[in-house]
Amino acid sequence: MPKYPPRQSNSSSGVDVSGLIGAGSAKLKKKIRDIERLLRKQELPSDVRLENERALNALKMDLEDKKVDLRAQKYAKKYHMIRFFEKKKALRNYKRVKNELEAATDKKEIKKLKKKLHHCEIDLAYVVNFPKAEKYISLFPNPVDPNEKLSEETKKGLLHTEQERLAYKKLISEMAEAGTLPNTLEDILAGRPAVNVTTLSKTQNDESNPVTDDASHHKTTTQAINNQEQQEEEFFE
Repeated sequence: MPKYPPRQSNSSSGVDVSGLIGAGSAKLKKKIRDIERLLRKQELPSDVRLENERALNALKMDLEDKKVDLRAQKYAKKYHMIRFFEKKKALRNYKRVKNELEAATDKKEIKKLKKKLHHCEIDLAYVVNFPKAEKYISLFPNPVDPNEKLSEETKKGLLHTEQERLAYKKLISEMAEAGTLPNTLEDILAGRPAVNVTTLSKTQNDESNPVTDDASHHKTTTQAINNQEQQEEEFFE
């Protein structure tokens, strides 16, 4: 959570933002407009301008964080069931291939199954680590009927979705190789509570976004999403 500059004692110094930590989007937007209006004044002292520019950047970052949180809550609810069932399917596939590998004796078959198991591991990590602030791209989409006539727009849409799916799988694979996945395969197989993922990057780690007093709304959002998912999973077990 960005740090706001201290309250200015001089009324000409700009908008007071010291009490905006945890404020709603509407209030943040209003303060942003107030500061932008102030910064348009040509006669503003340089020190006052600098303080208000810093405050403006902090407020914009906070507003963007809130947008991500709201988007994550929306998509977590919308895509939870498909992710739940795809996780079950990915886990079944992993266990089946793992059992086949343990029973295999032929060298060529073992090599083939090891590669297949790796793909199963990435699939499982994909479902659990797919960012909640993004529209979920199904890992196991319904097959397209080859006899069905599709419009050019539909074909382009399917191609784009496939490219996005492959891009996310590549990112997940690279993060797994680098050891930076928020939820590792070991965590998933052990049934440990999943770390809520809103965004993904190759350099991400569990300490990249620590929960602090200034980031309490992120903690609240994460708890709300995780509680909702736990209740729905228990219902379908």
